[in-house]
Amino acid sequence: MGEKERNEAKKGLIDFLATAFASSKNKNIEQFIDFFIAEHGMGNQFVIGYNKKLNASDAALVNGFLLHYYDYDDVHSDLRGHASSVILPALLSYSHKFNYNFNHFIDSYIVGIEVAARIGRTIGSQHYEKGWHTSSTIGVIAATAACAYFLSLEKEKFANALGIAITEASGLRAQFGTDVKPLHIGLSAQKAYMAVAYSEKNIVEGNKDMLPLFYEMFSDKNKIPNDIFIEPRQGWAIHDPGLWFKLYPCCSANYHAIDATIEIQQKYDLLIEDIAQINVIFPSNGDSALKFTQPQNGLEGRFSVEFVISKLLKNKKLTLEDFLENTIEPDIQNIMTKIQRVYDDTIKPNNNALPLGRFTIVEIITNSNQSYSVRIDTPKGSPKKPLSLKELIGKLEIYAPKHADNIECLKNVENTHELLSYIKNGRV
Repeated sequence: MGEKERNEAKKGLIDFLATAFASSKNKNIEQFIDFFIAEHGMGNQFVIGYNKKLNASDAALVNGFLLHYYDYDDVHSDLRGHASSVILPALLSYSHKFNYNFNHFIDSYIVGIEVAARIGRTIGSQHYEKGWHTSSTIGVIAATAACAYFLSLEKEKFANALGIAITEASGLRAQFGTDVKPLHIGLSAQKAYMAVAYSEKNIVEGNKDMLPLFYEMFSDKNKIPNDIFIEPRQGWAIHDPGLWFKLYPCCSANYHAIDATIEIQQKYDLLIEDIAQINVIFPSNGDSALKFTQPQNGLEGRFSVEFVISKLLKNKKLTLEDFLENTIEPDIQNIMTKIQRVYDDTIKPNNNALPLGRFTIVEIITNSNQSYSVRIDTPKGSPKKPLSLKELIGKLEIYAPKHADNIECLKNVENTHELLSYIKNGRV
């Protein structure tokens, strides 16, 4: 690992903070925190954006939950999910215990992303398409590896921790559009923290060769592909292909359509009343995560291409408030009835597409039978069209202006106690 990889990981940390603070002052999360205090008592580890403290295990869970609460957290296309929101809360819960070198913390994060990406690349598309939530099933393994590396566990304890985590891998996509989806993330962070704790303290010992069974049970593979062990040829996954940072609090599978709709709006002066039909064209399974064609509220709307297109056509923008549990307005529902999904595997995917093999075409047909269409293969925020550092800090500024103003402090952090001070107070 070198400075190139560490710089990318630090961008992930900035986005992590922006996403966490976007969830602050949320009554549902407050209630969630109070539940754990009532059950297990107060602890000494903070919840990001809140003034209450929990024990280490509960803090990992709650920090993971709030990070994914709005689906605003970063994505890695190799994983087809969210690794940072599982890895970083687990690492932070260990960072309270001793004062570690900051670069070692960053390197552990990079290791976690690498494990997530290698499993994600090799496990096969059926794992996701059969209904597993990869952020959870693979994320718990990645976070466990990150924490085991962070604590420098010797080989047998490292393998034991992975075996425990693999046994606890769970999470179904059927929960998308509900609060259980972010709970998957929190539980995975907590399970990773505990798997390493059990192993470090010699509390629990089990089968240390569980990864082959994971592939056998969770994928269409009958053994672990050799690719998972090969050293990176192009570089570490934190850099190649890199993290995908979000400008909107909704599923990244919407992002191609969002960019296409914005481009159509910028090029053509279309009135909603002039629109007869909207076709959204995907490759087969390109919309697997977008399970709601007729969402009933903004929470379900996070996983609906019909919702995001309709909101953009009416309001010319997307906001955090659009994706809360508000009932969808009749005019938005009316626009959604004009939208249909189309699947076309004759269209050749772009070699640079992210995720690989994916594209979305938005075609708007007017009452006079005029057609306007835009195709997007690489959305804004994805590694092929990345957000600049300035744009990332801009996201942080929206939700945690004090932290954005003191961003130089974060750049100069030397150890984990300084990192925790910056996260909590906005300065070191």
